[in-house]
Amino acid sequence: MVTYRYTARDAAGRKVRGVARAADPQALYTQLRAAGLFLTGQRAGRAGAGRALGPDALSGFCRGLGMLIASGMPLLRALDILAQESGLPAAQRALYRRLSEDLREGTPLSAAMENNSPAFPPLLAAAVRSAEGNGRLHEVCLRMAAYYEKEHRTARQVQGSLLYPAVLAVLVVAVTGVLVGFVLPQFAELFAGLESLPWPTRLLFALCAAARAGWYWLVLAAALLALAARLALRAPGLRRRWDRLRLRVPFAGGLYRKICTARFARTLAGLYACGVPVLYSLQAACDTVRNAWIAGQFPQVLAAVRSGGTLSAALQGVDGFESKLAAALQVGEETGRLDAMMNGISDTLDYEADQAAKQLLGLLEPLMIVVMGAVVALVVTAVILPLYSAYGTITV
Repeated sequence: MVTYRYTARDAAGRKVRGVARAADPQALYTQLRAAGLFLTGQRAGRAGAGRALGPDALSGFCRGLGMLIASGMPLLRALDILAQESGLPAAQRALYRRLSEDLREGTPLSAAMENNSPAFPPLLAAAVRSAEGNGRLHEVCLRMAAYYEKEHRTARQVQGSLLYPAVLAVLVVAVTGVLVGFVLPQFAELFAGLESLPWPTRLLFALCAAARAGWYWLVLAAALLALAARLALRAPGLRRRWDRLRLRVPFAGGLYRKICTARFARTLAGLYACGVPVLYSLQAACDTVRNAWIAGQFPQVLAAVRSGGTLSAALQGVDGFESKLAAALQVGEETGRLDAMMNGISDTLDYEADQAAKQLLGLLEPLMIVVMGAVVALVVTAVILPLYSAYGTITV
């Protein structure tokens, strides 16, 4: 039995929300129809299941479960051992215990994971469901552990690449704030007695005065602009255009394209190796890319595969993927080693994305230093010119 959170309408047309247990969505529909409700939407997962587990936690869970099952440990006992592990967060320990409770009620592990959505992603539940039918649960768990380890490693590499530019950007803002708030006002009082000031000095002092007088308006405008952009990107059309633009930005677009392709290939390879049906694997892998422009092209991809076309031919026309993905899949289809080729191309693209990130970082570092130097040079120039003029007047 699966726990569903549903929305429905009664005979009067009023919206009703609730939680019910059923074997599948069709059984849920029948159950609600008998109660006089018309189902309008449902999602598997018990209320209050908690936040989604990160790749690091998912990797640890899958690896621990896979190793315990491979050693001959019953599934329930393995979950109990994982729940008793020292240093485990309280929320995660409670999550593992809820899994054990569902299993004791006769619920399969995959359905128990769906009951505890969004803690466990649909990707993992689908892989576990495929393993429950062929008795390869330990192999699938270890495969998914390797998959989530790669996800975690890639995320940390991206965060590490962005750390230094972020620190430089904060430093630029901090230096500018100190100059505007504390240093330049003292020079303004010093130059107040001069008859005329050079235009760089007047411009800089005018900007500083405006910033000091209305800094809160600047902060409010920046916050409103960020909020407006976030709300605008919720519109499907704008989101697709924005994601398409991200794939075409010079330098950064190539890096983003490699990351999207590697993420798709890695997910598809993991699900395919676990025995998940190809059509579901394609859709799940597309969802992990998190790019609306690429996702909008996948109905045609699914239709081509469903009609008997090859996977490589269906993916060849997707705008946003590296062309070497389709070439590698074609070789895998011809040699009968599709999963190995998908793993190989994902590793290759991960390496290329890492190298591209380092090259982009190499361009950003001097650019940020130049911006900081330009700010300091503008301030120094604006301060030195009046002093030089005053000194020239005195000597004359």
